[in-house]
Amino acid sequence: MIYTGYFDRLKDYEKAGLTPICIAGYPPKEAHFTGIRFPALAPKKVWWQEWHDKKLGNDWYEQKYNETVLNHLSAVETAEKLHSYGEDIILLCMEKPPQFCHRHLVSKWFLKHHIASQEYSFQKE
Repeated sequence: MIYTGYFDRLKDYEKAGLTPICIAGYPPKEAHFTGIRFPALAPKKVWWQEWHDKKLGNDWYEQKYNETVLNHLSAVETAEKLHSYGEDIILLCMEKPPQFCHRHLVSKWFLKHHIASQEYSFQKE
């Protein structure tokens, strides 16, 4: 299964037996992440900075992300490459739910291509 999550929960995901994969441009320093990075799914810094500085909106971001990242990849091949790292993987970025994040666009893209993915949530104990 492909899950999505955020770096603040990294230790929890690892305890749950998930293989964490960074799809951000870089992992946050405070996460001390030394694991797998998958830059093919990272947003491009040049337009990410423009979006962030000019507050261009999530629709603009989604269009740029699709044009410059997802439209150049095969969802099936990407899922196969990701699963080469493990059966249950979690794609990590920085924003906490429900904040907008490109990992949600990746999940939506996988679902569009009939590849199961979802935001990871912990059961209440």
